[in-house]
Amino acid sequence: MNADRLYEYFSGMELLLLGANLLLLLFSRRLLKFIFPEHEDEGLFRSRLNLFRVASVIALAIIISSAIMHPGSGALWITRTLGVMLAIYIAWLCFYFIARLIRRRWGGERKRGDETVFVETYNSRLLTLIAGAVVSVVTLVAVIRIMGYSTLLEAGGVLGVLGVMLAITQSSWVPDLVSGLVILNSRLIAEGDIIQLGEDNNQVGMVFRTKVFFTEILHLANNHRILIQNSKLRSMTVHNLSRFASAKGLRESLNINVSYDVTEEQVNDLFNQVMEYAREDNDLPLENQYEVEIRATRGGDYAVQWTCFYYIKETRQVLKIRQLMLALVLRTAREQNLSLQTPVLYQLEAGHQPPQTS
Repeated sequence: MNADRLYEYFSGMELLLLGANLLLLLFSRRLLKFIFPEHEDEGLFRSRLNLFRVASVIALAIIISSAIMHPGSGALWITRTLGVMLAIYIAWLCFYFIARLIRRRWGGERKRGDETVFVETYNSRLLTLIAGAVVSVVTLVAVIRIMGYSTLLEAGGVLGVLGVMLAITQSSWVPDLVSGLVILNSRLIAEGDIIQLGEDNNQVGMVFRTKVFFTEILHLANNHRILIQNSKLRSMTVHNLSRFASAKGLRESLNINVSYDVTEEQVNDLFNQVMEYAREDNDLPLENQYEVEIRATRGGDYAVQWTCFYYIKETRQVLKIRQLMLALVLRTAREQNLSLQTPVLYQLEAGHQPPQTS
């Protein structure tokens, strides 16, 4: 089929769409591998790849069927619709491509497990936003031209409507956008850090990615993902367990409540034996080169709280370490016949009876 025969069935716009979709389909895997981060989940990548290929095949089928049913007519609404979709999709791919280049050039390197990944910094995120704005404006102009708004008045009317929509909705997205930039600029929270949200010791997670409007956190206790708006995250109390105040590491504490009858020597024997068991356990990565600190930290009417302080650097395993250390305390207490039960509130004295309940 020569060029004249092609033009009998396909318009110039349809030929352009056909060529673009064929190229996207043929190089889909290589293109997506280059655009998206290397450390992303393989299942997510395959889903994106399949969606990408299905969209290209559907577009090809629509163009070819339109040409067969209406040869040479160009079916204006079909070509315009596909042209808009293709322009938006190519702009989306271009944005991710540019964002990747910016992250590799101005981002920061960080260890995540055994691999090195590039994470966002204040400079890379700011440049990414600027690039996104430029790509959006160019795409918007292209979409307006494809839809047939050729005059300045028509194009200005479309842009004016979009500008009004952005102005009306700015209270919904501007705080999160600004907060995301503040989080990145402060560098108090970075991708890969282990953080605790609030005062609940079980709300511990790893910062996976700080995006434009929200931060994605991997919850270590329940193994799921948490999405928190950047503006809300800034208003919360966040404990960054990965940023140590000294080279010793994160200072963890192990607490027990015992009766006043328990002596200091008994408590010291208990904690020292616990630490001895911990040193022999390969699943407990403690910083054993530092001596533990055993202190009485709180006194009450019926019990005294004793605390053993130790150091760790494997903060990603902090919940596991806490649980294993508590199990060692219970085991050692049984071996040493030391009661960890809460002391009774009423103790019988000679000639006194406990209050009677009705």
